[in-house]
Formats: sequence, C-alpha cells, structure tokens
Amino acid sequence: MMRERLRSALSRYFDGESTAEEARRVEDLLSSSEEARSYLAQLERLRSHLRPELPESDPDVTGKVMAAISQGERDPRARRLRLTAAFAAGALAGAVFIGLTVRRPNPVAVADIPGRVLAAQNQVNSLTARLYVVETGWHPDVNRRVFDGEIEYLAPETLRVELDDETVYPSPAWIPNDSSYVVDEDVTWSVSVAACPVEALPECTPSEPRVQVRADREPFPDAVPAPLDLVVPIAGFSRAGEPPSLGADVIDGREVVGVEVSVAQASALLEGLTSLGNWRQLHPTDRVELWLDRSALVPMALSVYPADTPDRLLWAIRQGYDDHSGEPILQVTWSEVSINGTGAPSMPPPPDVLPLSHRFVDGPVSFEQILAPSHVPEGMTLYRTGTVDPSSGSPVSVVSWTDGRAWLKIRWTDRWEGDRLFGDLGELVRQAAVASGVVYLDERGDRIGIHGEDLDAVLAGSLTTDAMLEVAANLGFEGLPIPNSWDEAATTT
Repeated sequence: MMRERLRSALSRYFDGESTAEEARRVEDLLSSSEEARSYLAQLERLRSHLRPELPESDPDVTGKVMAAISQGERDPRARRLRLTAAFAAGALAGAVFIGLTVRRPNPVAVADIPGRVLAAQNQVNSLTARLYVVETGWHPDVNRRVFDGEIEYLAPETLRVELDDETVYPSPAWIPNDSSYVVDEDVTWSVSVAACPVEALPECTPSEPRVQVRADREPFPDAVPAPLDLVVPIAGFSRAGEPPSLGADVIDGREVVGVEVSVAQASALLEGLTSLGNWRQLHPTDRVELWLDRSALVPMALSVYPADTPDRLLWAIRQGYDDHSGEPILQVTWSEVSINGTGAPSMPPPPDVLPLSHRFVDGPVSFEQILAPSHVPEGMTLYRTGTVDPSSGSPVSVVSWTDGRAWLKIRWTDRWEGDRLFGDLGELVRQAAVASGVVYLDERGDRIGIHGEDLDAVLAGSLTTDAMLEVAANLGFEGLPIPNSWDEAATTT
C-alpha cells in the first residue's frame, strides 16, 4: 500500500496546496508511478460523486453523511477532500455543504439579480483577481486540465486576462494551452496556441504560440464580449427574467449570492475566458451555477454542468464527449479580488508584430442625418466617435457614450442595401413603437434596430432595454416598418 506520507503529498497536490518544490516532486512521481496516477484518479472520482441539495426541512442526516464519507463521496464544488467525521457530525444543522459555508436563501440578498447586475456596473471602476480554472472531458487522453491566471480591468475598455496551463500532460507532444488576451481601448492583442480539432491532437498544435495584434478597434464592438462583461456579467442577465436562486454563501471571505443560468445566458463571460486556444465545447443549454459578490455582483465562482436532455446527449456523442449530468465540466473560481483599487497598467503589445486593422478611424462624425439624441442617460458623456471603412463605398458611422463604466453606442449608414435589418439583430426580433416611429429589438433586448427612409441604424449598450428605447425615441429620424421581403418581417409580432 502507498505510504501515508505520499498519499498526503498527492492529496495536497490535488487540492492545490503543494509548495512549488513539492509539486515538482509529485509531477515526477506521477510520470513514473502507475500507483500514484491511480490514486490521483480515485481522488477525482471521490470529489465528483456527491451533489449538494438544500433540503426543504431539517432532517437528521448524520447517518447518511457518515455513510457517504465512509464510501468516499465528495461534493464536486468542494476544494477540500479531507473532512473529519467529528466536523461532519457537528456541522449538521440543516443542509450540509463540504468546503463552503452555505446558508438558506435570503430573499433580500438574492432578489432581482438582473436589475442589481445592471446597477452594479456603475460601481466597478477597476478589478483585479486571480483565476483558477478546472476543465474536464476535453480529450480522451487528457480528461482533466488545470489553469492558474489573472484578470485586470479598468473601465471602460482596458482588460487583461492571462491563463497559465498547469496540466500534467502525457508527453511533451502536448503543448500547454497558455493564453493572454489584452484590450487597451483601440488596440487588442493575444498570445495563445493555435486551435486544433480534438481528433487531430496533439500532433496538429504548433510548438510556437500564435501572436495576434489588432489596431483601430471601434468602441465596444459587437463581435467580441465587452470588457465589462468579464467583470460584471451584463450580457445575458440584464434583460432576462429572475433566474433560479442558489441562496447565499461566503467565498474567499466575500458574501455571495448564487443563481442558476444557462451557458447561453453566460456566454459572454465564458467566451471571454475560454475563447483562445484549445478548449472543450459547451452546449448552450448546459447549466451554470454562478456565484456573484453580493455587493458588486462580480463573479466569484462558476460551475458548468451538462444538461440532461436527449438533444444534448446526441450532441455529446457527436462531439465525442463522455459527460455525466451530475459532474461539472468547467469550474472557475476568482480569488484575491480587489475592486476599485489600483487601475490596470498600460499593456503594450509584443514588439515586432505587424498589427492588423479593424478598419475603424477615430474622428468627428456628422450628425446632419441622425442628429445627436436629445436624451442620453444621466452621467453619460460623449466617448469615442469615428467611422468604419471610411474609404469604402459604404462607410458606417459610430458614436458612443459612457459614464466611465456603462456604455451606449449608435452605428448608422445611409448606404444600406441589405434585405434584413442593419446590425444583424438575428431573425427573432420584436417590434416596438416609440415617439420617433417603429423600432426593432433583438431577442435579448440589448440591441435596437431602426430602419428609416434614407438611413439605417442600430443601438447597443449595457443599459436596460427601457433606457435604450428612450434614447431611440429621441433620435432625429423616423423609424419605419421594414419591407415585407426582409428576413425578419415574419417574426416582428
């Protein structure tokens, strides 16, 4: 039998509690000892079996918990495997969670999460935190991967996300999935491994990282998550109904509230963390347990669980995933969180890399056709203005406002020749009447399209739908119903 000293070292390594020197010794042991690898696999299984439940009443569950401990079951959200029987017996006053101090839901603490998230964006000027990520099911030969990293944010458009892959891979042929992503207003740059199909790994991954630098970025582009979405998850929450509550808790010394949402609702946050390099795919209906700081509503922890539906099962088979509904496939924790402390430093891109252009040119724009709206939310001032493709035959004008954190943007053109709403709102739109005519809202209500006689525009922002509708109502042109031949015409009711 493995000596107790080695078991303790492996347990500390699994819990992330090893010193750097001890971690190196353990990794050397894992590369040469089948017994050590088997024991680590047992720890993984132990932690993944127990799913916490919050009982309706306060039953005496001491016996069940003691039996669970004796069988080696553990909560997947726990970060500690070692739990003494004395603690288990003494801590049972209702629900039992391993590793977290869980309380019953406080209606005041967890009420109106979408509205509170929207309000919280005005409280966060800057944020720094450490990130810890665990991913499972990525590849048949590498089931579990671990990342350590950092995030820095300075409102409204400065962001750095860095993840270091600390996974012990089967051989040097596997290239670690290290990544860095930086937004510095009109410049973005990233360093990561090139993405590869799972079935072609590890041979298809180049040994040298991919470095990309993009300049001339327009403010708050639609194609990528806004930096704010990685700090206060606006997208997916601001226009949604009240999500199911997970109650209140304490994580890393901070009071938190938990909500249950889908991957689709948390997509901006998830994509911001895992868009670079090689990551497993998540299904839009997968369940996300998200814990937010009670005051600032910044993320503190999230776990993604596979949805238990036939469609999702078929999708997993096609992707080659062996997922189980009760086991998390992605876990992220934030620690050492500092809000409104020191701002993010300047982060220049790597030298000697020729930047590609987003084709946005900062500069004044003409309001002769659209006119400046006669109303913008209180506290917002003009931020960046300019033109996309100014030398082309169909330039797009852009004007944006911010109060330093929340943002609003209008894009418009007088050269639109498409057969759908300008701004690509998607097929599911709904029509609304405002003082200036007819407007169209996308499925989530965070973008508003306007079709005029000689002008087409789209509004976007981190504001409430009502606030953006008020801006749309005060623009200087009339919104008209879209032609019946346009793609969205069949869904406008």
